This record gives sequence, C-alpha cells and structure tokens, in this order.
Amino acid sequence: MKSVANDSLHQVASDMVLEDLVNAVLQENLLGIVERAAFVEQLPDAWVDAWGEVGSFDRSDAFAERYLVVTLGQRGILAMRVRPQRFLQQYKLSRLPIILVGEDGAQQLDPLQFMQELAQLASAEERAEVLPNLDGFLAELQDSVEHTALSLEAGERFRARASHSLLEMEQLSALRDRPFHPTARAKRGFSNEQYRAYSSEFGRAFELVWLALHRDYVQKGERAAAEIADFALTEQEKGRLYRAMEQKGLSAQEYLAIPVHPWQMEVVLPQVYAEEFKSGVLVELGVSTGRFVATSSLRALSREEGGDLHVKVPIGIYSLAALRILPLRYLHNAEQAQGVLQQVIEADPLLSNRLQLCDESQWWGFHNPEEDAFADKPGHLACLIRQYPARLLEDEQLQLLSMSSLAVFDRQGRMPALESVLAVRGGDMAAEALQLFGEIADFFIATVVQCFRYGMMPEVHGQNVVLSFRDGRVEGMLLRDHDTIRLYLPWLEREGFADPGYVVMPGTPNSLQNRSPEALISYFQTLGLQVNLYAIADAIARTYGVAEAKLWAEMRRAVESSLQQQLPADVKAVLEATLLQQATWPTRTLIAPLLRRVGSGGGSMPAGVGETANPLLEAGK
Repeated sequence: MKSVANDSLHQVASDMVLEDLVNAVLQENLLGIVERAAFVEQLPDAWVDAWGEVGSFDRSDAFAERYLVVTLGQRGILAMRVRPQRFLQQYKLSRLPIILVGEDGAQQLDPLQFMQELAQLASAEERAEVLPNLDGFLAELQDSVEHTALSLEAGERFRARASHSLLEMEQLSALRDRPFHPTARAKRGFSNEQYRAYSSEFGRAFELVWLALHRDYVQKGERAAAEIADFALTEQEKGRLYRAMEQKGLSAQEYLAIPVHPWQMEVVLPQVYAEEFKSGVLVELGVSTGRFVATSSLRALSREEGGDLHVKVPIGIYSLAALRILPLRYLHNAEQAQGVLQQVIEADPLLSNRLQLCDESQWWGFHNPEEDAFADKPGHLACLIRQYPARLLEDEQLQLLSMSSLAVFDRQGRMPALESVLAVRGGDMAAEALQLFGEIADFFIATVVQCFRYGMMPEVHGQNVVLSFRDGRVEGMLLRDHDTIRLYLPWLEREGFADPGYVVMPGTPNSLQNRSPEALISYFQTLGLQVNLYAIADAIARTYGVAEAKLWAEMRRAVESSLQQQLPADVKAVLEATLLQQATWPTRTLIAPLLRRVGSGGGSMPAGVGETANPLLEAGK
C-alpha cells in the first residue's frame, strides 16, 4: 500500500510502530524470544555497518546497551540493540534499526518484516496454536503504519494553538491513543480519506444520518427520554428532521428518530439491516443534520460548537482489534453501574468531595426479541447520550483534561496538555513536571483506592478519566464510560449497596464480577498504573529527562499515602500485599491475544494477562 502521507512522516510512523511492537514482543517474551536470544557486546564489523556506524555503545552503567541476537535458522540472524530495565520488563529496544543478517548481507527491517521473521521461530504446532491470526495481525500492522502517518499529519494542527479546551485536548489525546500498543492507531475499515474525515485528530465536522426505527424494536434505558433528537439537535434541526418523518408518513408515536454515523450508514447498515429496511421496521429519512466532531473516541461525538453532551454511536470498524459497536448489554451495564457508584459517592465524604460521573442513563438501541440479543447486529444500531456535569463546563477557571491527553508528547519535544497546566505554575519545567506528576498520582490513586474499599473498580485507563485543574492544581476527577466498572460483591454488599445486576454473554468470562479482591485490584495495577499513570511518566521521562525511577518513586509514595486513609483492615491488607509487597504483578499482554484472535470478539478488545516484577517494590529499593 502506497502512503499518501509524505515519505518522512511515513518513516517516522513506521519507526514508532516498530518500537512499540518490539518492546511488546520483549515484554511478553513472545515465542520465547528472550530465552532464545544471546546478549553480546560486540558483533562483526560487517553487521555493525548495517547500522551506518561502527561500535556506538553506551557502557556507562549496569543498564548499558547490548546486542540481542536471535538465530532464525536458514533465514539468518536477527539483531537489535536493547537496554536492561528496572521496571516492568527485562529489556527494551534502546534504538533502531532492527537488522536481519543473511547470506546476502544485512538489511533493516520494518514492522511487517520484523513480525514475519519472528514468526520463523514458531514450529508448525506453535503456528496453529499461537499464530492463527498472523495474517490478520500483519494487515493490522500495515494499517497502523499508514494511519500513524496520517495521525502525525493531523498533529501539525495542534502546534502553537492557544486553545486548551476539553474538546481540543480530547482530540490531542488521539495522537497517542492506547499507549505502548503497536496497532492502537489502526482503524481497520477506513480508507485514508475516511480517516481524515472522521478521525479524532483531524477534528473535521460532519453531519449524522437520521433513520426512523419502529418503537416495537427499541430497547432503551430505564430513565431514557422519548426522543434522542431533544438532546442532540437544535430546534431548527429538529424541525427539519420531523418534517422529513411527516413526509414519509411516519409518526413520532410509532417511530424513534435515531442518529447513525455516516460511515456506518454507507458501509454497514444496508447489509446488516437489509430485512428491516425492506419491511419498514427501519426507514431512511433522507436527512443528515447536526454537525459533530469526534472526541478522543471515534464513537463519542461532540457538537461542533461544544457543549455538555456527547452523542455516542456505533461504527463498525476495528480499533484496538475490537469492533467499535455498542452492544445493548454494555449500555444496560453502564447505567446500572453508574447508579450504584453514584450511591457510593454520595455516602462517602472523600469521594463526594472529589469524584463526579458523567450521566450515561440515556440510551436507545435496536432489539428484536426473536433474534440473538448477544449477536453483533443490535450493537450496530444504538445511541448513548453522555451528559457532563454542567457546573464543570460552566466554570471558566477550571481546566478539564483527560489523563490520556496528559501522556501525549509531540515531535517537537513538547507535552501540550501537561504544559498547559505547568504554564500556570511557572518554575523549572522538569522539576515542576515531576512535582505535578506526584500531585496527579496522589489524587488519582487515593480516589481509586477509596472506590476499591467498596468493592468497585472503574476502568481507569487514561481515556476514561478526566481531571479538573484550578490554578495548576488537581481539584477533581470525572469518570465516563461506565460499562466496565468491575466489582467484588462481598465488599460492596457489606457496605449496604446492592448488586447492580450486570448482563453478561453466556459462555464468556465474567470479568465484571471478581472472585477475590486481588483479582479486582489487578485492573488498577494494569490499566490504572502500568497503562495510565506510567504513560504520563514515560512521556515526562522522554520529554524532560526526568529519571524513570523518580517517577515510579512518586507512584510508590502516593500508594503509601493512600493507605493512611480510613480503610477496613482487610482492604488495607490486600492493598499493602498486592501493591507493595508481592514480588510480581499482573500485566496486560497485547501481541499474543491479537495473534490468537478469531472472530469479531463482540466489541471486546482482546487482552491477555502476563506477569512482571513489582515496579513499586523496585522503586522502594
């Protein structure tokens, strides 16, 4: 595939994807690469020449660079430069390139070539068991390089921008997407022009297509209003919509006007809902109205002019190897979880003073009682209205930033979102960045720990958590996307709160209800600390040269401080043991689940669990 982005951006994109890919492979020890490898300090000059330099090693400390060398049989030898690590994994790529040395000399590898060569380590049995989706993963890597180049192209619009609105910082966060994930930016199903038209980074406005869905086939939230248009459209736009319904002979009593993404209408719905269109259950109105832009998520759309509402609609592309649909059970679970977590917040003085929730109780979707409710089809036609607390958006002195935006660093060596906060504080940038990171860690960890004491664990990766800042200091935390608030029921019920009654697909693992508090806290260890906070720490280390050990020390200090809160003895014991004392932590694996993926996954991102040395134990040394 020939890139339409310029060659320079495409090479940068390829390097970014390759770095994340190699580091993930090393962390997961995919196909036993670490055990199969030899680690040496010198290679033949002919090999070194492939890097365009002769002997360029930093041997200044115990974590000095070295060569990792793997024999690929007749294919040759794979070689790269790595550096031992104190935190999270044994080795990381220190710098590119990766080379393959064969009979014809040495060549530099791109992400697809690296993965293809690595697969040579697998036996026939391993290929069947571990790599059944190798071809699909290679295609996803290709898309990732292409779309990362487009993302870099879009990133130019954020340079020298004075605005730091929530919407603009949301779109900024898409430049990094899911940190450390080599295929995070791949939006499989989009052409390059569709990527430019609909992606978060480009921020282009488009109109939603409106259909009429017979109310006999509508399932909605317990508190959902009668009309979606009352939330999503202006009076003028609603007038246009309802006139179109009248012209079709449709009444609002019988039909619900429901918005769909224009890509979804063009590519997916005519096939998936062919029977419903034919029978009149679903009717095209010939109306596109309401101008929207993507936020940090392709599905969550904001009015072009902003406001306190997001309209969330399904879009049947693959992102993070998951179909971006809206299964109705997810919407139901989010509403139920929100209700219980809101009760917990109101009953707890610490939480009521610092934690707020977006309202996600307004939702509607297609439901045919004679069809499989757990199939992908209903998830292709649904809508959620996400309402932000109006007070937060009306306070002009308050700055709202998703935690994912705080982890973004650009090619000019800047962290735009973090620096928008640092600018208010003044002082030395590196020192203030470390100080601010410590304050963020304190606030975030203490808040999540207090949720944990009630047996509740929100999904606290960076895209779901919004922090509010006043005068450069953290003041509050806002949670959104409540469909994966996980529970340990014995602790929730002993505090007087009821089981929210989640709906889970039969035959699939129920990760929403956990059998032990240790299982529940694992989602904080992985998503909260290793993905969310560490992404910010990693960006600060890269941008300002702050030692990674200092940032992990801040996280450890914040955990220790959170244990000073009033906590039941068993809650405190679990936190101390799992976070500070155990030798190992669980970690999220990325590559192995993608290589094993078969089928659509029903909207769930493939993920596996590995093991890593406890970084907070290391930080305490």
